[in-house]
Amino acid sequence: MSITTKKVALVTGAATGIGRAIAIRLAKDGIAVAVNYIGSPEQANGVVDLINQSGGTAKAFLADVGSVPGIIGLYNEVIGEFGGIDIVVANAGIAKMGIPLAEVTEEDFDRINAVNYKGTYFVLQQAAKHVRNGGRIIQISSSSSLYPAAGLGIYAPSKAAGKVLTEILAQELGPRQISVNSVFPGPTKTPLMEKEASAEEMSRIAQNMNLGRMGEPEDIAGVVAFLAGPEGAWINGQQIIANGGGRI
Repeated sequence: MSITTKKVALVTGAATGIGRAIAIRLAKDGIAVAVNYIGSPEQANGVVDLINQSGGTAKAFLADVGSVPGIIGLYNEVIGEFGGIDIVVANAGIAKMGIPLAEVTEEDFDRINAVNYKGTYFVLQQAAKHVRNGGRIIQISSSSSLYPAAGLGIYAPSKAAGKVLTEILAQELGPRQISVNSVFPGPTKTPLMEKEASAEEMSRIAQNMNLGRMGEPEDIAGVVAFLAGPEGAWINGQQIIANGGGRI
């Protein structure tokens, strides 16, 4: 047990990609970070080692956020380790892109929604129960749910619920001075994106972006750090579109 006087952030899906960048950035800002992971123990421990060796505070927590018992257990473990939670970043998600809606299987539907919708729902529910007064809840959605395109008939809808959940929780938790916001990243260079899109497709996407490039995980982490920090205290119930101005 390492009870800390620092603020404590739980970041789900923090072993790689955007979650990794968020964990590292929050730790840089003096926040103790619970690094959640499911299938990447080496990467998760690598994030923890990087943070701790840089003078920060972090620990890895194995939990399946597609399972309600897994989510409840995760919160209990983090609170037992750090003494409480001030910030939750509901980041964990899986993708299934490039499949026409007519070809989506029930198995695909259930697998994607188990994490992207059900998982997010219950991570936010537990955040509502456990985040200390004055805390922050930040949900990572996707700009694809705002600008849907062919082949996103399973992924985009699974990420769209975050907007509604954010608006509801912002009202319900306002009396406790807890702000709730969503971040909608556009195409971002992550292992997940590289797995789903070819190099040619990623190049095409970058060329079509207003700023001429795809996002980096650190771009999204900066937005999250703003919302989690003192400057973001008056932002509540909002959707921040972090996609470089592209309609994608």
